[in-house]
Amino acid sequence: MLKIHEQIIRISGGEQGVRDEGGIYFSIYSILNHTNKKPGDTISLGAFILNEFARKHHFSDGNKRSAFVFAKTFMLINKCHLQVEYGDAVDFIIKVAEYKSKISFDEIKNWLRENCEVFKEKDMETYINKMFVSLVIRENNNGS
Repeated sequence: MLKIHEQIIRISGGEQGVRDEGGIYFSIYSILNHTNKKPGDTISLGAFILNEFARKHHFSDGNKRSAFVFAKTFMLINKCHLQVEYGDAVDFIIKVAEYKSKISFDEIKNWLRENCEVFKEKDMETYINKMFVSLVIRENNNGS
């Protein structure tokens, strides 16, 4: 997670650094506990990760961006593609991260459910290849 965060800051800008290393480890421990309590519930896992990292400020900068990428990555690994881009998700993530946010865990799950495509392919490589080809075709059509 630290390497991913470093890349996010390198690519999109901001201040590198960890504010609360112990908090990161506790959040990871909490994620593992959540996974054990809700095995196979990818939407719940994504919501937990997004909530955990958006609301807690473990990093000097890029907490919301990191929360989004962490959730998107773990969900994809578990065969659920969060199809929304960060730019389109930022307003929602800001509301999640607000001090005394009124966004509930169930609302985060619903938002993720509305923006995810669960894929049934047994072979993740097949899905990712389809997704990549679709992205390339879309880019070529926009650039032509």
